[in-house]
Amino acid sequence: MPQASLDALLAPYREQALWLLAQAAEFEKGHRKIIAEGPQGDIDLSAQTAEEYRHKAGNLHAIIAAYERLHAKGT
Repeated sequence: MPQASLDALLAPYREQALWLLAQAAEFEKGHRKIIAEGPQGDIDLSAQTAEEYRHKAGNLHAIIAAYERLHAKGT
């Protein structure tokens, strides 16, 4: 795969990973919150959401690394 094609393929993955990390930071700093109604009152789901976003960003980074390894082998 030509480098330009690889870059075009991976750019949205990188952008999405950065967005997820930025959102996670907003939840961790308390700038944003997710509150759910529970049987005993409101539950703050912000920390869990931040953790999930960081996990998803890590998955995207793994995909990026895999594509880069495949490209390096094919070169």
